[in-house]
Amino acid sequence: MPEFLILLLPIAAASGWWAAKRSVRKEREKLRNAEIDPAYFRGLNYLVNEQPDKAIDVFVRMLEVNSETVEMHLALGSLFRRRGETDRAIRIHQNLIARPTLSSEQRSQALMELGLDYMNAGLLDRAEALFSELIDNNALINTSLGNLKIIYQHEKDWQKALDVTRRLEEIGEEDQSGDRSHFLCELADIALQEGRDEDAKNYLKEAGETAPEAMRPLLTQATLSLQQQDYTTALRLYQRVAETHPAFIGEFVNQMAECHRATGQEQAWLEWLKALYQRRRSLYVMLAIADEIEHSEDGDEAIRFLNDELAANPSLLGVQRLIRMRLTQQGSGKTTFLETLDALVQSMTDTQSAYQCHRCGFTTRTLHWQCPGCRTWGTMLPTSENNGRYSE
Repeated sequence: MPEFLILLLPIAAASGWWAAKRSVRKEREKLRNAEIDPAYFRGLNYLVNEQPDKAIDVFVRMLEVNSETVEMHLALGSLFRRRGETDRAIRIHQNLIARPTLSSEQRSQALMELGLDYMNAGLLDRAEALFSELIDNNALINTSLGNLKIIYQHEKDWQKALDVTRRLEEIGEEDQSGDRSHFLCELADIALQEGRDEDAKNYLKEAGETAPEAMRPLLTQATLSLQQQDYTTALRLYQRVAETHPAFIGEFVNQMAECHRATGQEQAWLEWLKALYQRRRSLYVMLAIADEIEHSEDGDEAIRFLNDELAANPSLLGVQRLIRMRLTQQGSGKTTFLETLDALVQSMTDTQSAYQCHRCGFTTRTLHWQCPGCRTWGTMLPTSENNGRYSE
């Protein structure tokens, strides 16, 4: 028996050597298979030499052979989109989606990228269809809903934007109450244009309940009441806005004056303005006081008031109002100097911005509820020194 075991030792050693050699050969084969396909280098060379069409052809042909390169194709398509070459990005992502070997996760990511391509190209209906498909498949729901919200705002489909925003809140996204309030106000504006006043009131009521501190629902309700000659209600709403958002009083101070005069409360109006001005030095309140003094008392007193206030807080709009009061006093004896000065100040005020987005810095002369620059709601604020306004 021991002799038999001794005879088996060389066989065992040879078997071990053969097995080890076979294992090493397999590992080498794996390494060779894992090497980067030379075609990738050809594709990269085309990119470097600004031949993107040929590069795309190379990468797409490689995809047919090796589906493990999906991530690289997604990145390449995204790169083309960021460079503004949307057609090439669409071509890559469409080829990806057509591959039956993609996993569900890879296909969802390719659908998302293609939807972004379509958005970038302005093909919003196609983008909407892809994002809706992702939501139906319970894939990338948050991102898809966010993109649909952008699309519906661009299309001014405020009801769909409102529905999507509500769903975003339901799945735990950050507070969307500000945006929802604006969407409801947009629906109210449309209802008013179509003569559906009751629908508009319901939308505005819900908007106010959605964002109790928001200015827009109150301001729209006040405007609606003024149009209906319900001066008491309009005045109450305007005063509420003035107390909570005094920086915006320039938007509705003339409407407040109209309400007071329609109800015979000119003196109460002047007293209210002076009390507000004592609390907050607002340029538009100052101008309204000067107008009311000129209207109820005399021009000389209004001019003295403006002179005193402008000496402490100079502003172009204040100077312009002072010049025009002087011109009114002179009547037919207007001087060329004052008229020239008035035209000069007018040209200066025409080039200045009245509102600025506190998020992106976009400036404009009129109030926009949605910033035209960054498309964010409720970020436009009155300028101070840019338009000669007092700091609030």
